[in-house]
Amino acid sequence: MQTERDYYEFWEKSWNDEDVDDLSRWLEGWDRSTDDELELLKSLGVKRVCDAACGFGAHTLAFASNGFDVSAFDVSSRAVELTTAGLRKYGHFSVEVKTAEITDTGYADGSFDAAAAYAVLDHLTEADARRALNELFRITKADGYVLLSFDSAEEEDYLCPHELLPDGSMLYKDDTPRAGMLFRPCGDELISTLTDGYRVIHRRMNRKGDRIVLLQR
Repeated sequence: MQTERDYYEFWEKSWNDEDVDDLSRWLEGWDRSTDDELELLKSLGVKRVCDAACGFGAHTLAFASNGFDVSAFDVSSRAVELTTAGLRKYGHFSVEVKTAEITDTGYADGSFDAAAAYAVLDHLTEADARRALNELFRITKADGYVLLSFDSAEEEDYLCPHELLPDGSMLYKDDTPRAGMLFRPCGDELISTLTDGYRVIHRRMNRKGDRIVLLQR
C-alpha cells in the first residue's frame, strides 16, 4: 500500500534530479501569467490562497505576481527550496513556503479564501485523494474554494511498466525512471465521483486535455 513516506521519497528524488537551469527558464513564463481560473478567483474576491504541493513554484509565482496573498507547501524539501529561490528571483520575499503533506498541512481551519492543487490528487491513491480534498476544504474558510487540475493520460503512461492497484492507480516499477510514482488517470466520471457533495463553480478542459474544476463547499 502506498504511504506518505513513499510519496515523499519519489518526489524528493524527482526534484533533486531536475536541472535547476531548465526549471529557472521554465519559471520565466509564469511571472505575471494568468488564465481563466486566476481571473475567476479574482472576480470571486479571493485574496488569500494556498498552493498545495507546489512543486518548483510555477503556480505559486503566478499567484504572487497577480497580487494574491499566497502561501505554499510541498512534501519535498527540495521542492520547497526551489520554490523559495524562484520567488525571491522575482522579488517575492514574504511568501511562506513550507514542507508539509497534503493530507496533513498543519494550517489552521479556515486559513485561506481558496486552495489550489494542480495535478496532485491524480498522483495519490483514491483514499488519500479524498483525505487531501477534505484537508484542502478544512483550511479554506466556510464559503471558500478549492481549485483542482488533473493531468490527461498519455500512451506512455500506460506503457511504462507498472503495478495496477485495486483503486485503478498505476504504481510504476523499480526498473523505470518513474519508479515509485503513482498515477491514477481521472476522467470526467471519476472526477465527478471524487468531488461529489461539493458545488462545481467552474469546469473546463485546457489545450493539453487536462481537466480543471473549481469547487465550493
